Amino acid sequence: MLTQTPQTTAIADLLGEIALFRPLWPEERLRLAALMRQRRFAKGEVVFHKDDPATHLFVIAAGSVKISIQEETGREVLVAVYRGGDVFGELALFDEGPRSATVTALTDTIAYTLSGADLFAVLERNPKAMRQLLARLTRIVRRLSGQVGDFVFLDLESRVAKYLLDLSELSPGKREVELTQDDLASFVGGTRAAVNRCLADLEKVGAITLGRRHIEISDPQKLREQIRY
Repeated sequence: MLTQTPQTTAIADLLGEIALFRPLWPEERLRLAALMRQRRFAKGEVVFHKDDPATHLFVIAAGSVKISIQEETGREVLVAVYRGGDVFGELALFDEGPRSATVTALTDTIAYTLSGADLFAVLERNPKAMRQLLARLTRIVRRLSGQVGDFVFLDLESRVAKYLLDLSELSPGKREVELTQDDLASFVGGTRAAVNRCLADLEKVGAITLGRRHIEISDPQKLREQIRY
């Protein structure tokens, strides 16, 4: 008999809001929730480094993290930003290889860890959940392919506008994007000075409003109009 605690119930409810775990039966989510462990990360703390062994995935309950890769020159390339309700760290579980990127907390973050063995033990008995995981992997590949296309076909201001729009659409109803200009520059492949000029131009046309450590999307349509292919 599975012992149900308030924390286990809260974690199971969180899993029920995530596409990957939604197809599971409530008892299966409760069983996974009982196996998950809470981790807290301070702003700027590294969750794991590139090439670390991969044994667990992470479910973000609160906060945000960035996925990045450091070039040999020391320059950091931002790959993605994940927020509450997102899952990360699952890719390396498939081939039991090392981590392919470094993950760092952008804000104080609470996450729950789940071992690959526990995850696959449940997914192998639930084809719908396995399909959700495969669909998630497909979306990641499509997103990365789209980023490559952006670097080829879009100028810097268009890349800045598109990335801000993509981030805002990840959190419907939230108009503020919590991202430093350094992180934004590393993601779109520009210098901080060049990205600052792009942001100033976007603010002039009324698409965004610049804050100290955040960017407010003032007019999504105007921001969309600045993406020129």
